[in-house]
Amino acid sequence: MNSGVRVAGQINYSKFSVLVADDFSSFRNTVNGMLGNLGVNQVQMACSAQEAINTCKNHTFDIILCDYNLGSGRTGQHVLEELRHKRLISRHTLFIIVSAESSRNIVMCSYDCEPDDYLMKPITGKMLQQRIDRLLIQRAVLTKAYRALDKHDYSTAMDVLVDLSLADDRYSSMAQKLLGTVFLQQKELDKAERLYTKALEVRQLDWARLGLAKVKQLRGELDVAGEWLETIVADNPLFLPAYDVLADNWDKKGEKFNVQYTVQRAVDISPMSILRQKHLANVATNNNDLITAIDAQRRSVKLGEFSCHGIAEDHFTFARISSLALEREMEVDPKIGNEALAILDAAKEQYQLTDVQHAQCDLLASRIHSLENRHDLAAELLRAAESVLEADDSGIETQLDRVLALQSANEDEKAEKLLFQLQEKYGHDQAALEKLDAFLNEPASDSNREFVAAINHEGINLYNEGKFDEALECFEKARKLFPKHVGIQLNIVQALIGKLKIGSAEKAEADACYSSLELVSSLVDEQHPQYERYKRLRAMASAF
Repeated sequence: MNSGVRVAGQINYSKFSVLVADDFSSFRNTVNGMLGNLGVNQVQMACSAQEAINTCKNHTFDIILCDYNLGSGRTGQHVLEELRHKRLISRHTLFIIVSAESSRNIVMCSYDCEPDDYLMKPITGKMLQQRIDRLLIQRAVLTKAYRALDKHDYSTAMDVLVDLSLADDRYSSMAQKLLGTVFLQQKELDKAERLYTKALEVRQLDWARLGLAKVKQLRGELDVAGEWLETIVADNPLFLPAYDVLADNWDKKGEKFNVQYTVQRAVDISPMSILRQKHLANVATNNNDLITAIDAQRRSVKLGEFSCHGIAEDHFTFARISSLALEREMEVDPKIGNEALAILDAAKEQYQLTDVQHAQCDLLASRIHSLENRHDLAAELLRAAESVLEADDSGIETQLDRVLALQSANEDEKAEKLLFQLQEKYGHDQAALEKLDAFLNEPASDSNREFVAAINHEGINLYNEGKFDEALECFEKARKLFPKHVGIQLNIVQALIGKLKIGSAEKAEADACYSSLELVSSLVDEQHPQYERYKRLRAMASAF
């Protein structure tokens, strides 16, 4: 890779290699002429996304000028995502999206994947030179720091960036931004704080404000970090990185519903980002908001058709969420089952599935057929899947699909036996246990145990203060995640009895009290540690 920048600042374009990707030959030829006027004599052309990617497999370029719209199929955004995902370009390659597209969704999604620049058509030779000049000089200024970072030589990188940050020129701000990122990565929080504070004394830069919020977050000052982040997104609602840090901040506080709200806000800004849609679907599923999850996962499947981030698991996830909505008889499209089956079939056509993945498709299809009363077909698919899985040590996701298929087929005893085996097998795997928690009456993973304990503690304190409504709101957060958790159900009963005692309970709340007691009666026996409490609360409730 050639720097091509002389000491005096004049750029020698003859040493640069450039790739121009556009589906129109006229535009490729026009840009080629502009580059020739600058002195570039190493130019290659690509007329499609795949050709651009294939060319980068065999050649290294200093600059890539890529149209957003490359005809049917993949876009310039997809090209950039895949080149980075497959490490076909490094940070030294400048990737510039050139586009006539001006819709907010396309522009925001393009910015979201962070090209080095975004040029709106039509472009002129002067405009192209000005943009490339600035980027090349900036790259040359930062080359030494980039090389040190590529070698994980953070000490040298920081020394170089400190010197560049102190220079009184147009590139000092970029050096400060990169230096702040390195400080945060290396947990040099005091240095990062001083850098961001100094930058903000000159101008209210979003990246510096975000950096300070990250410092607070890393120090555990989550409330302060959250307030600052909310201010940043209020001042600049299109600044997507702030939403990502804010969602992470809510997650660290255990506020899972605020995580979803924040992720949703980011998705609304950049709806064509497959990674954001996947994140929203995952968060919403964990919060039992299946309507939102279905919509986000449907978009993930559609966006994945041309994205390197699209995988067969996206199709499986859609089927899982859809079948759960069917099981709960939620108000979803009555054709959701057929849609899920079609998406599973699409996975078989779009990806080269392993035997286990084919078995997963059969398990998911079996569950959907069971829920829609096609029991013979469901049983046939279940047997076919189990014949594969019995001889294969498949992962936790596949085994949980098996549990769901068994439950839907009313083979509850076999499902419970499998769950017990999985708890034994994954007893020391917290990530697997977190996934198992959704199938258990009480969480097995440390993280979810801590979450439930914290919620219960807060709710019990509110109950003891006589704040029954606030206590119920607190317990409901935990019940949404663990609807068969006996302790949570009994806490809700106790709070409702508190309202009944003071005469403030509505009829619906009294009914909810008895419904919870009925559910608990199906979950406990005389040997259960909560049985005596259940008996006591049932007797208290019967007095009203």
